[in-house]
Amino acid sequence: MRSPKPGCSRRVAPALALAAGALLLSSCTFYSTAVDWNGRLGPSGRPVHYRTATKVGLNLFVFLPFLGRTDINEMVDGMTANVKEEDGDLVRVVQAGSENYWYGFSPLTWIITPVVSSIDVEFEPSAERLAEIERERAEEEARPVKQAEPIDSRPVLPPERRGG
Repeated sequence: MRSPKPGCSRRVAPALALAAGALLLSSCTFYSTAVDWNGRLGPSGRPVHYRTATKVGLNLFVFLPFLGRTDINEMVDGMTANVKEEDGDLVRVVQAGSENYWYGFSPLTWIITPVVSSIDVEFEPSAERLAEIERERAEEEARPVKQAEPIDSRPVLPPERRGG
């Protein structure tokens, strides 16, 4: 049996590291919510929250979902489930989109294609959640503001030049 060429393992190691990194980063979802509206109300006369979700996944051969479903149906389903956890109601999809990066590092991205999808929704939070947010704001405003200590801006001199 032949042994592999000495340089062969050096070529495989970066590919394995790239594949491991892709697996670690695949199918991640990031959420962000805006709750501060300066007392402004939504169309129904109630406060609204704005939530955005971004999901990163991988497709095989550009079109086949491999790690993480990033289609619009999955994004809406995941976002409404997330809003339901907070007892939110009256969800309105503001924006949704998906970007397929098949052109990134060809031909590798023709085989394993990164996909990034995002969805932005507006929803009415429950009364309990609104009360919790107001309580957090009141606690933050009640905390004493810590005064910064004055900065010593005197020049640093070596002992022989200090004089005295």
